[in-house]
Amino acid sequence: MSKIKIIIDSAATLTEELIKKNNLGVVNLKINWEEENIKETLNGQDLFKKMQETTSNTGPKTSQPSVGDFKKAFDSAFEEGYEEIICAVMSTGMSGTYNSAVQALKFLSKEKQEKISIIDTFSADAGEGLIILKIAELLSKNITRKEIVSKIEIFKKKVFIFGFMQDPKWIERNGRLSKTGASLIRQAEKIGIRPLLTLKKGKVAVTALKFKAKDKIESLLKEVKDNIKEEKAVLTITHANILEEAEDFKKRIEKDCPNVKVLFVEKLSPIIGCHLGPESIICSYYIKEND
Repeated sequence: MSKIKIIIDSAATLTEELIKKNNLGVVNLKINWEEENIKETLNGQDLFKKMQETTSNTGPKTSQPSVGDFKKAFDSAFEEGYEEIICAVMSTGMSGTYNSAVQALKFLSKEKQEKISIIDTFSADAGEGLIILKIAELLSKNITRKEIVSKIEIFKKKVFIFGFMQDPKWIERNGRLSKTGASLIRQAEKIGIRPLLTLKKGKVAVTALKFKAKDKIESLLKEVKDNIKEEKAVLTITHANILEEAEDFKKRIEKDCPNVKVLFVEKLSPIIGCHLGPESIICSYYIKEND
């Protein structure tokens, strides 16, 4: 079988251990916040702290990797001795990252182009991470690149994401939510109604309004129970500087839902955190029996 390299983008949340274990190549999206003198990339802890402390009326913005960034990653993989590449990136509904990867192919020989598959995961954060881990799992089974891609196109539809953001101002400042929408959310939250975020067709959407949802963890736990029920599932928890709450959520899942395996608790990708803001918490999962 061909030696295949997996290349991902930094919108995917995975632990450093999993990135190293699966020898994943990472192409970074960029963060820019002129008012706070932030450029390129920044780790989540520093970014979320800066967002909490800033007096600016602006917020950090993200930009996709360049075509050159992807070409460099593809070239490096071939130079390292890999014969084929699977590149999995965040949803086209949220970023132009996929397009940058596709455009990079034009600067490679036709022979190399035919050895690269680029996957739009239709996801982000740990949802994207779960899809990437599935690629790595399939890779270990010694099946062809095209077979892996075919299976992932089915699998990615089974990965679900939902969660809460603390303050809509960040997503509003990034132009992904109107002022009217943000105002409605704030008014609703004053009476204990909180919007539950999810991804629909690869785009951020409000899936439901949760009444009396002042306790984020209780609401998320109920969502896990209602959606997964008694089925076996693999789940991740990502958060923006609220480790204690995230760990509490993990403990409650393990106590109340023994059928659910919590794969990891990890800080939210800064690329996603730019838009959701500090104190956000996201849950990603897939049901194993449907896998």
